[in-house]
Amino acid sequence: MKHIQIDNITVSSWNVNGLGHKHRDETFLENIKYDINFLLETWKGDLSDIDIPTFDCFSKSRGRKKKARRYSGGIIVYIKKEIKNGVIHMKNISQSANRMWLKLDKTFFGLDEDLYLCGIYIPPLNSPHYSNEYQNLESEISKLAGKGKILITGDFNSRVSTNADFVLHDDNNDNLSHLLPDNYKSDYDMTRRSQDKMLNSQGRELLDLCATAQLRLLNGRFIGDILGNITCFNTKGCSIVDYAVTSMSLLSSVKYFKVQDPSPFSDHCQLVTYITCNFQMSKLQSQYIKQKFNYKWTKLSKKLLENELTKSDIYEKIGRFQTNKFEKTSEGINLASNAICNIYTNLSEKCMIKNCFKKVKKKNKAPWTDNEYLELRKTVQKMGKKLKLSPFDQNLKLKFFHYSKLLKKAYKFKRKQYKQNILNKLKNLSPTESKEFWNILKGINKRETNSNDSPLFDLNLLAKHFKTQENRIK
Repeated sequence: MKHIQIDNITVSSWNVNGLGHKHRDETFLENIKYDINFLLETWKGDLSDIDIPTFDCFSKSRGRKKKARRYSGGIIVYIKKEIKNGVIHMKNISQSANRMWLKLDKTFFGLDEDLYLCGIYIPPLNSPHYSNEYQNLESEISKLAGKGKILITGDFNSRVSTNADFVLHDDNNDNLSHLLPDNYKSDYDMTRRSQDKMLNSQGRELLDLCATAQLRLLNGRFIGDILGNITCFNTKGCSIVDYAVTSMSLLSSVKYFKVQDPSPFSDHCQLVTYITCNFQMSKLQSQYIKQKFNYKWTKLSKKLLENELTKSDIYEKIGRFQTNKFEKTSEGINLASNAICNIYTNLSEKCMIKNCFKKVKKKNKAPWTDNEYLELRKTVQKMGKKLKLSPFDQNLKLKFFHYSKLLKKAYKFKRKQYKQNILNKLKNLSPTESKEFWNILKGINKRETNSNDSPLFDLNLLAKHFKTQENRIK
């Protein structure tokens, strides 16, 4: 069985300021492409419709107060189906709705130790949902520190500026030697940059946690974020409150860390961490890798095939396949189909021409989008890139917010307009135009099946309506 070598695993976190129907927007879904995606502040309940194709998901919610209009908080993690067997949801590590722990199995991912991931949202100090967050987090870390390495990523609501996240000069401080345990490893100086020059009280707690638990911030230290980019933009200003924090022992495995460009979906930027690993994935297991070629029959193919069939080795391969007793399980069936495929592939290689496909970018845009909307979206994306480079440019920031607001309004208007146009078409049809009526409905179903966009019409409700009408006639 052929395998594909995977040399890194990607983990993202993003405070989305309410998920709503964003997970049905094609532009939003372009950002949910990593192996493991933590979404924070989703404002979703446990029974919400949150599924995304090709991903498994787990969720946590705070619950909803009786008088509240919506849920608050909430964490959802989306895990690619291809790696789900190597990921375990650690439900019992934290009882808080502000943290979700996962375990990445070292055997599955080819790591030297198990890796514990945490998607985190720490509320502001004045929030009613704040409850000794750093003390509880430190307690959870202490339970896992001896079992493997740790990566915590998300919104900490903490501002740390360029202050040290380690104990300074502890390797040559005689005053500390009698206080430290025998197995204590000295910290070493690691330069870190930050465009945010503010330190707040929660920032001090985060720095103390890093020093105590020997964790390190990735922001401002790795390729992809050398400058320490701003992670949160709003009308009041900008700051760095979103971080990825790792065990010291994991630093050598961090390949890349990036703060994504500002987007209209949230005032927070998405964080992405690339971690070196070493595991293989079978082509049958990997659903996102498609064959990039086929075999073309030519005028010479017939003679070449006849010549190959005169050789004894092809019959030996077929004979071995026929005598091999494959198990009557899914794994046995996979082995059998792979074996016969290899026989046909070897013959095809020798008798036909390999025809490589051109790379065609898949366009899966929603049916209601038009050039006006797409141009506005491009404008917002370009401004987001500029704002990342010039985060303190007030005029640029105000323009970005202005066009983001226009984009949200256009999204609602275009969808509503599209829906109204279809309803008008249906309304104007005469009773004799039943064929045209059903063609319109089929068109709606086809477009919504091929799109990740949220449904414009509930076709199940429509079918129920016609069944009711049929029963009334009977």
